[in-house]
Amino acid sequence: MTASSIPPSQSPMPRVTDVCGDDADVLALSVVRFVAAGYMTSDVACWDAAFDGAERLLGVEDGGRLVACAVGIVRALRAERDRDWSFMPATCCRVTGHECALVGLLGRGRRCLWDEVAQEAAAITGRDSAPRLVAAVRAAVAAIDAAAERLGGGEAVRPAGGRLH
Repeated sequence: MTASSIPPSQSPMPRVTDVCGDDADVLALSVVRFVAAGYMTSDVACWDAAFDGAERLLGVEDGGRLVACAVGIVRALRAERDRDWSFMPATCCRVTGHECALVGLLGRGRRCLWDEVAQEAAAITGRDSAPRLVAAVRAAVAAIDAAAERLGGGEAVRPAGGRLH
């Protein structure tokens, strides 16, 4: 089949590689997806998968730290956002609008744009402010940057043909 199955009036959801700046962003998104799935299904296997993947790539200490930070982000979203949060399965190559917003928020945090982080966190949650989400992003930045060092040898941007997705 050569024709696209997507109707011409609709554009496809963006790809992970279009949204994530490096392999650390890809890994962080994947871990957040596993954690969110665990909350949604009440199945600890989702969290085990998050730990297994992160620890395999980063080691037990750094992998565990990244998962803990992802849990903080998802908990903050659950506490401060009144509406549903859409996410894809951990290994999906497409990204929802909500996930795009989260990756953008993490990117602003990685660039230390804290005023923008506060504004965007409020927008994501639909509130005047989102202090838990801002705090979770602050905590996650160090873990994501450490993952970037480990995964990409310090490169800020994934080279063509990225490894993780």
